[in-house]
Amino acid sequence: MRRSVPLLTASAALAVALSPPARAQGLFPQWEISLQRLLSGMKVSGAQSSATALQTTNGHKAAAEAAASTLVSQDNALRLARAQHQYGYDTGTGYAACTITLGISQERDSYASADKARQAFRAADARWLTGGGDAAARMGASLDQRRTFYCSPSEQETGWCTGAKPGGYGAGDSDAAPWLLNRDYGAEEVMTAADYLDVVAPLPTVKPDPTTAEQDADLVQARRLGAILSGARAGLVGVIVGGMGGDIRQGGTP
Repeated sequence: MRRSVPLLTASAALAVALSPPARAQGLFPQWEISLQRLLSGMKVSGAQSSATALQTTNGHKAAAEAAASTLVSQDNALRLARAQHQYGYDTGTGYAACTITLGISQERDSYASADKARQAFRAADARWLTGGGDAAARMGASLDQRRTFYCSPSEQETGWCTGAKPGGYGAGDSDAAPWLLNRDYGAEEVMTAADYLDVVAPLPTVKPDPTTAEQDADLVQARRLGAILSGARAGLVGVIVGGMGGDIRQGGTP
């Protein structure tokens, strides 16, 4: 009996030798599909990155447009409110444009008058501290005004006043009511307030051009005290000029 084992072994060997190419041919379609999937995935990833950048750009643009729109809206609202306040009927303009124009002119006059008064007070104190001044003489003048111009009714009844003149505020040199209670006044109240200032916070005696060491020390001490009092006087001057109403104009034409 013939044995066929070697023949079968050779066939099996041939089959084994021919199987790798056959299998490789069967794997080519799978490689192609995998490669296509890989390229497709890369395309999708790139598209998503591009879309993300575009969305970010659009987001920044929208935010900038919203911010600009908000600023423009606020600016328009402020302009509208300012125009309504200046020219609206409910604020007194409308049918009274000439009156409002007159009021604005009076406000400017008041500011100019207050600035002039402030400069006058400052210049007067500077002249006193640099050029010299006698506090006793100033006090004597204040007493003389009290007995004539500022004599109160109760003082007139006692006979203390000498030739009291009508027209002045009673005790105006020591009473702040004429210019503190009424906050829309003119030159007369300012002059009364100036006399009140000299009585309440008088400057010390200043003697310039000292000839001795003692006089020099007195001058330094007087100017130092005057500088301290000037601070208090400046505060009162601010209150005084803050109530000035300016010059009153007649007429209603703009």
